[in-house]
Amino acid sequence: MSMGVIPVGISRQLRIVSALTIREVRLRNSKHAFGQLFDLLEAIVFIVIHWAIFTFMHRHLLIGDSLLLFISTGILPVLFFRTISIKTASALEAAKSVTSIPYVEALDYSLARSFVELLSFTMMFGLGFVMIYALGLSRFAIPYDFTPIIVSILMLTVFSFGIGLVNSFITFLFHPWKLFWGFFSRVQIFLSAVFFIPEYMPPELRNIVAYNPMMHFVSLFRTGFYPTYPTHLLSVTYIGCWTVVLLIVGLALERVLRNHRAGY
Repeated sequence: MSMGVIPVGISRQLRIVSALTIREVRLRNSKHAFGQLFDLLEAIVFIVIHWAIFTFMHRHLLIGDSLLLFISTGILPVLFFRTISIKTASALEAAKSVTSIPYVEALDYSLARSFVELLSFTMMFGLGFVMIYALGLSRFAIPYDFTPIIVSILMLTVFSFGIGLVNSFITFLFHPWKLFWGFFSRVQIFLSAVFFIPEYMPPELRNIVAYNPMMHFVSLFRTGFYPTYPTHLLSVTYIGCWTVVLLIVGLALERVLRNHRAGY
């Protein structure tokens, strides 16, 4: 195989994914605009409801100067994980409209959808935190260090993408899995130390929560906002291993599923 074939192949795939991304953005801004608005409203409602509940309960502020910011920095990464994992799996199922085009595969469509979600959530993250800062609700709303935030978002995107590929394969074998995953991804809000700092939990709970990769993603994301956020349990290596393994397994299962569908 000529070495020149690889750059040409990569260039072609980038053009395909770019074209599908533009197509998806146009669809989102037309007939699917309501769905995009629903995702935004869901995030806002989640944050406001939990903020109101904990405020009414006179919840003690664990760090920073705003309970609203603390809840937002926990809920948004989990909602991002949920959206990417679901949209990735659904894209593989709904790719029939584009796979009839030469050189376009369901995986390309899934990549394009995930990239659009990344752009949408990044803008939503930015706008939300800017508003919290502009309204004087928290001086920590503007990150003091963008590096852990960028790293957590990029790693979480790949992690969620891998989960989505695996879920697509499981759904093909066991269709009700889609409903189970929808429920489980919502429950993740209560399993990822969103409303607590893991290091402040009782040891028996802390050790259990530490096995959940989403806890580490939330902690890494928060370290960009709070200079004194505890990081004794945080392990970037742990979530890095999860991300790589899930991506490799997900791509392998997607290939198996693609070959199976091609045979029919």
